Amino acid sequence: MISNLKSHTLNSLGAICRASELCEFASSLSSGDLALCGELCVSGYENLGNKFEEDLKLNLINSLKPGAYLGFSHHSNGYNEFVLLSSNGVEFSQNKHKLFKLNGEDRIFKAGVADEIKIRSIAGVNIGVLICFELRFIELWNRLKGADIILVPAMWGESRSEHYEVLSQALALQNRCFVIACSDMDLKFNMVFCPNGSRAKSKKFDINLINNFKQWMDNE
Repeated sequence: MISNLKSHTLNSLGAICRASELCEFASSLSSGDLALCGELCVSGYENLGNKFEEDLKLNLINSLKPGAYLGFSHHSNGYNEFVLLSSNGVEFSQNKHKLFKLNGEDRIFKAGVADEIKIRSIAGVNIGVLICFELRFIELWNRLKGADIILVPAMWGESRSEHYEVLSQALALQNRCFVIACSDMDLKFNMVFCPNGSRAKSKKFDINLINNFKQWMDNE
């Protein structure tokens, strides 16, 4: 059962230290926690190789308590891959589809396919993911209608911080769901947006808040 929504930005410098900090954070999560960390939060655009990434995933899986979930994105076989991990392993993965060409992302990563952007059921909860730049595309929001929670890991530019906040809040309102937003590296920002547009650093997951807000909207 998912009962608590939270996100976390890393403070350490260097990929090894950041990986260690991420593992410590994973071990601090309790059963029922769903936590999000940022896009490429450990290494940024630096590719440290498949062995490093596979070892990191294994260490995180071993650090998680049963019933706790952790999501973030990382390098994987030429893709910018989001993974949701639990003590059971990789619950699901999703490759970034919309690459940010102004940062040269298309020269670093292969693009994933749009069909990967879809709702997954985890512990009876409908979850979707939009990775950073994908947040700007309304047609991708539509692919996740019906999600209870949308995760938005990012490495957003600090100069456009207001865009990230406004779009994340608008996504929660438009899709009538919880949105967990976490940007690391340049812009440090982490927040949970509720279906009614309110925000908090962490939030109890309450499906009734979604249902009540949908009912209120349908009666307007």
